[in-house]
Amino acid sequence: MKVLLRLICFIALLISFLEADKCNEREEKIILVSSANEIDVRPCPLNPNEYKGTITWYKNDSKTPISTEQASRIHQHKKKLWFVPAKVEDSGHYYCVVRNSSYCLRIKITAKFVENEPNLCYNAEAIFKQRLPVAGDGGLVCPYMEFFKDENNELPKLQWYKDCKPLLLDNIHFSGVKNRLIVMNVAEKHRGNYTCHASYTYLGKQYPITRVIEFITLEENKPTRPVIVSPANETIEVDLGSQIQLICNVTGQLSDTAYWKWNGSFIDEDDPVLGEDYYSVENPANKRRSTLITVLNISETESRFYKHPFTCLARNTHGMDAAYVQLIYPVTKFQKHMIGICVTLTVIIMCSVFIYKIFKVDIVLWYRDSCYDFLPIKASDGKTYDAYILYPKTVGEGSTSDCDIFVFKVLPEVLEKQCGYKLFIFGRDDYVGEDIVEVINENVKKSRRLIIILVREISGFSWLGGSSEEQIAMYNALVQDGIKVVLLELEKIQDYEKMPESIKFIKQKHGVIRWSGDFTQGPQSAKTRFWKNVRYHMPVQRRSPSSKHQLLSPATKEKLQREAHVPLG
Repeated sequence: MKVLLRLICFIALLISFLEADKCNEREEKIILVSSANEIDVRPCPLNPNEYKGTITWYKNDSKTPISTEQASRIHQHKKKLWFVPAKVEDSGHYYCVVRNSSYCLRIKITAKFVENEPNLCYNAEAIFKQRLPVAGDGGLVCPYMEFFKDENNELPKLQWYKDCKPLLLDNIHFSGVKNRLIVMNVAEKHRGNYTCHASYTYLGKQYPITRVIEFITLEENKPTRPVIVSPANETIEVDLGSQIQLICNVTGQLSDTAYWKWNGSFIDEDDPVLGEDYYSVENPANKRRSTLITVLNISETESRFYKHPFTCLARNTHGMDAAYVQLIYPVTKFQKHMIGICVTLTVIIMCSVFIYKIFKVDIVLWYRDSCYDFLPIKASDGKTYDAYILYPKTVGEGSTSDCDIFVFKVLPEVLEKQCGYKLFIFGRDDYVGEDIVEVINENVKKSRRLIIILVREISGFSWLGGSSEEQIAMYNALVQDGIKVVLLELEKIQDYEKMPESIKFIKQKHGVIRWSGDFTQGPQSAKTRFWKNVRYHMPVQRRSPSSKHQLLSPATKEKLQREAHVPLG
């Protein structure tokens, strides 16, 4: 009998142990992300109504409990799991098992440890979000610090940072109280990422603790008026007699009112062609941002509706908003075509003017060359030369300047030989013994253009205004014959104050053509930009550019140079 009783007790005890080995399981939904290389503590997330018992920690599906030796980097101390310090590779699943002789609960938690992002003092995955309303004082809490109280039950001292920069706790804008940061008079400017940093001594060694908080401000609960999203003061083309709907979309509260008016009056419920429908859509996240829709149904568009706009109004006790829709007759296809043609022509004309302004010189020269055979031949104007060259003379016999090279070599090479123009150059085309005044006066009158060569005033030149040649040439050009004047700068002249008034007048009216570069090096081409500008101001020639000149005999050349040119314009 005693043996049977002992057997029954043993079986009952065995059954109780077997039942205890069968654990209930659940998973903690909250995943905490912490910074690596810091000390970290994870409690077993037990609910208050869950049975208490012995707690044992395991990693993943291991059957071997985590060590309880405090010298171990990962160990169980009392009921909590300690990482001293945590490493990225410690991320994973951990199980805390609560067990007694008749009960077993197995809770799965997920731990994740991350390194700080480059150039930051935190990782975005480890951020805790906290919200405070504006226009008042509030506090940010440095979370999960209660595990690190010292033997006096006091929290470690915290240092606060905003966007990784030290935060001044001046008790005016910010102050620190235990594990809280007090923000005075919360405003939008206080938004940002706040970091609380502390040190904790464990087994005689200090380890860092960091928490990052994203501070989000909440809107102040101010009363707002409704806002009309559409229409936006617009016009609509509508055929007479057609059916149309006008939709007014309003953002506001469901208690707001929205309605249509025409010609200052509400829409009559008995109107045979006008009718209103109302809809509303509540925004669960923000009831002050709900949608109200008022639809005006026009069953037949009458001519009176084109005279006054339809106005949508939305109002509440805090204000109102309004927007209108103006109905207009549709534009006919003919009108659309005419508008399109006018717009196209306008664009073409503007583009043409723009292109002509940029390429005017090239276009004119191309026209002269290409349409030469079609230009009408005009009667002779009695002129012998295409241009009279007025240039500063070098002081002193036997001296030669760049200006002389340009006048006696470059100008004839390009304008006479390549372009076929005939130039009068004093010092080259006059004869010894002739009366200078008479020669100048006669040949200026025989010239179609007056080309004035300008250089900076230096001691080596006899400059404008001091000789009879300049005075006679300028008098004939500006007063008597009205010859067109072309100014050529061989070098950039900064100041024209010392120039004669006549030169300043010509420059202001016609501008100046400036040479750039060194004309003494290599042959010149009439197709370069400088010479194109000069040719543009020269008269049109009947004679083609004389590659033929170079094939003629010297006697024939001399004869041709004495011919009178007959211009075309």
